[in-house]
Amino acid sequence: MSTSDGRAKLVQASKKLLSDWQRVREAWRDENCLQFDKKYVAPLEASIRAATVAMERIGGLIDRAEHDCGDAKDHGT
Repeated sequence: MSTSDGRAKLVQASKKLLSDWQRVREAWRDENCLQFDKKYVAPLEASIRAATVAMERIGGLIDRAEHDCGDAKDHGT
């Protein structure tokens, strides 16, 4: 699986998770819900965003390395 495929799957799964969480929040409206959101969901959202950015950067680095290695092979170096 490429980094872009992994990133796409992570984004899709996080969208579903957050959509499901929103539905739960519509029915669960007490202090425990707010604390759960603050303690677990909000940090998870931030971690997912950071992970997708990192995956995008790594994908770019891998693409560049593959390109550079391909150029070296093509030029006999």
